Amino acid sequence: MMLRRHLKPLSRRTLLVVVEGGTEKAFCLYLKASCCRGQNIQVIVKNAHGGSPDKIVEFARRLTKNATYDRVAIIFDTDRPLSSKGEKTIRALRAHAFRFTPCIEGFFLRLLKQTVPPDTESCKRKFHEIGLDEQSKLWSEEYQKLFPEGNFRQLNADADFAQLTALFSNV
Repeated sequence: MMLRRHLKPLSRRTLLVVVEGGTEKAFCLYLKASCCRGQNIQVIVKNAHGGSPDKIVEFARRLTKNATYDRVAIIFDTDRPLSSKGEKTIRALRAHAFRFTPCIEGFFLRLLKQTVPPDTESCKRKFHEIGLDEQSKLWSEEYQKLFPEGNFRQLNADADFAQLTALFSNV
């Protein structure tokens, strides 16, 4: 008779990603689907549903009070300033803050090798014209059209994109 061996399951690393809104959530869910396959990581993406960077950082702080995560990332636009209290909270959480200037649509335009307008509304308008419309940008699978996985090596030339993919890849 053979004895069954009970293998201890590998502990997975956990990553909490707190995002400003629906666009960021959809993009992060796309990165999760693209980068996490075969990786020993559990990614939880939480939407703060807009507001100031301080509100988003506070939302992340509240989420980490009741659960432990190996890593925390906070993603927000820089069209509104973050207070010194918010900066301290980010440091206390040891979170990685991704700040997109002036907004995430500007980041997308940069990845698409487009000129990034200086203000949020112009960035959104331009991205909706050449990228994804207001509804499509809320669906994670739509980002495959703009940023196919086969192009990730090339897109990693952008430091922010490289850091995001490394985070989602458990590197």
